[in-house]
Amino acid sequence: MLNKTVDKQIIFTNKARCRDCYRCLRNCPVNAIKMKDGQASVNVELCILCGTCLKECPQNAKQFRRDIEKVKRLIKENEQIAVSIAPSFPALFEDWQIERVPSLMRKLGFSFVCETAEAAYFVAKETKDYFSEKEKGLCLSTACPSFVYYIEKYQTKKVDSLTPFVSPMVAHAKRIKNKLGSHWKVVFVGPCIAKKEEAERPEYKGLIDGVLTFTELLEWMEEEKIDLKQYEASGFDEQAEGDARLYALTGGMSKTASLETDNLNTAVYAMSGFAEIVDSINSFEATNNKIMIEPLICSGGCVNGPGLPKSNTIYKRKENVINYAKLKSNYEAVNKECIVKLTTTFNHAAGLVENNFTEEQIRNVLEQTGKQNEEDQLNCSACGYQTCKDNAKAILSGMVEIESCIPYMRRLAEQRTDKIIETSPNGIVILNREFEIIHMNPAFKKFFMCTNAVVGKRISYLMDPEAFIKLKESDTAAVEQTVNHTNYNIICHQVLYKLKEDDQYIGIFIDITKNLSNEEKLDLLRERTILQAQELLRHQIEMAQQLAKLLGENTAKGEELVDNLLKLTQDEKIKSIGRTKNGLWDTYTTK
Repeated sequence: MLNKTVDKQIIFTNKARCRDCYRCLRNCPVNAIKMKDGQASVNVELCILCGTCLKECPQNAKQFRRDIEKVKRLIKENEQIAVSIAPSFPALFEDWQIERVPSLMRKLGFSFVCETAEAAYFVAKETKDYFSEKEKGLCLSTACPSFVYYIEKYQTKKVDSLTPFVSPMVAHAKRIKNKLGSHWKVVFVGPCIAKKEEAERPEYKGLIDGVLTFTELLEWMEEEKIDLKQYEASGFDEQAEGDARLYALTGGMSKTASLETDNLNTAVYAMSGFAEIVDSINSFEATNNKIMIEPLICSGGCVNGPGLPKSNTIYKRKENVINYAKLKSNYEAVNKECIVKLTTTFNHAAGLVENNFTEEQIRNVLEQTGKQNEEDQLNCSACGYQTCKDNAKAILSGMVEIESCIPYMRRLAEQRTDKIIETSPNGIVILNREFEIIHMNPAFKKFFMCTNAVVGKRISYLMDPEAFIKLKESDTAAVEQTVNHTNYNIICHQVLYKLKEDDQYIGIFIDITKNLSNEEKLDLLRERTILQAQELLRHQIEMAQQLAKLLGENTAKGEELVDNLLKLTQDEKIKSIGRTKNGLWDTYTTK
């Protein structure tokens, strides 16, 4: 279930997956991606729904609105549902599966199953007639909704050059409802994300009730556990004219309309891919000749649409469509009358209003990124914008942050690295392959009492270069040692290493003089403490010996005294007993 905030937005970002890679921004042909706090989002007003961001995102963070549940509800609530399948459908299936697609659609609940190519034939014929009657100027065919959105939003002056006809999808919906009744519901299935938006245009209200991509169709099949091997081949409820099934390919409309599009024809051009299309329409902007351009925004045509899984190569997909068209080329279309009105109008008021930033505002942004001078403006397009000024305008409009400028971020990182080196308490020196000093930080200059005047001189001017020479001649990546630089009254722990790519040598010098001095003082203190402890121990031993002697003499005298006391006590006891006995006897005899 989609979040309510993106229910109506066709292309959106799954923020949990977005990894701040800027790939969608760099590849969006109209710069409709907004970057904020490392998250890419689609600006609906700028987007032409070409689906480039969907195809480019390596993390699948770009998603499109799924309408499977909506179509399921239509089928559940209505018995009469028709499905129109885009001419590119053979690109999705293997040869043996293609003939079973009608059975698949009926299994899913559709009552009337037919090909959009059936109406594409009539759109192509109307377009050809319109072009034939035109005396001069540019004609831009309108089968591709992304191209129509591009013209309406970004090339408003060319809206009148759009051929005034609906797309095959809309034409087919009109034909179905005209033939079966307006109460019938129509669902379109194809490779294009922009068709979802086209179906919701106010001028086409009530014609297309739902749009699914081929990606959604496969998801639905998987959900229903449908295996095409279990279904028989069957036909569509209406047959299309043979060449109309080529509509999904570059030049397919022209082929259907019997217009020559080879390289020698300077009146009709069929092309695909955004850059080629823009280049062509700009090239013919001021032409007085009669020119027809058949544009498909997706490179290679609709068989490379964002809503068509890329299980096969684009050439295999193209081959499948061509083979299917050849297979069906002998079938005669049942109804060769147009029967419905195919003309339409396009939006002249959809043009985007460009932000008019002042030169001073743009210059201020360029100064922040270190591009105040013309020669500093690389126009590298790494940010996704064609020029540095375009990027500055995007920053001012809030579409991107200043961090989008890659050279600026690199320079900032280098400055931070330089700051770390310059403020380090350790001495740092950089030497070239000849051991000549390239750079020294302030700490190194202080340690070795030198200035920038020694830059360009060999390190031997300041110290013994033996350690650096050993580093150069050995295979080891680094050398670590402690050296007493007596000339400078400093003892350093040194770490020397190579920069192989730059053929340079780095020396890091850590001043441990105070540490060693403190250790010497501690050693002296330890020695004194040990001597004092030994002296104290000697005194304690002597005292213990004297105490032991005294205690021994006293103990001997004490023992003698106790013995005498015991003897005395024993004698007194015996005498006392004798007296007691004599007394008792006397008492008894007197009685």
